[in-house]
Amino acid sequence: MGLFPNRYSADLLPFVTKDVDAHSDLFQYPPPFGFAGFFETLRGLVRLLPEFDLPTELQSRRCKRCVVVGSSSVLRGLELGSTLNHFDIVIRLNDAPVQGYTNDVGNKTTIRMTYPEGAPLSPDEYFQNSLFVAVLFKTVDFAWLKAMVKNETLVSNYMKYFYYSRFPF
Repeated sequence: MGLFPNRYSADLLPFVTKDVDAHSDLFQYPPPFGFAGFFETLRGLVRLLPEFDLPTELQSRRCKRCVVVGSSSVLRGLELGSTLNHFDIVIRLNDAPVQGYTNDVGNKTTIRMTYPEGAPLSPDEYFQNSLFVAVLFKTVDFAWLKAMVKNETLVSNYMKYFYYSRFPF
């Protein structure tokens, strides 16, 4: 029994793929538990994106040692970088910096997970062998992703205030 047993399904895929038509359960629940009300928007967006599989090490269902590293300064000065690098999966949230802090936060990143407004501005914080996961649940998040993929400028003042208009690379 989960925390919200009537609000989500444990069988939902963790990431959206191009075949959104085959996953009607994604649209059963409202955000942040699903994408109810966003079918056409999501289908249009995933058609713009390249299709990537999960990295091989994430596809296995075997037990893994995972650590989530947030963007606060709580690790500063603790010199836990080497310890954090020994976890199978290192998930970094938002714009938690790595460059310049590797002694404290390590240098391994398996997944960078963020809301659009928390995405790192520095291209040095995107690692070639890591997975970038944009967490979308607000209407403006979908507009942000579309603008990023199409290399467009965001148009509304609300979106300009909360989001930068281009990826840093």
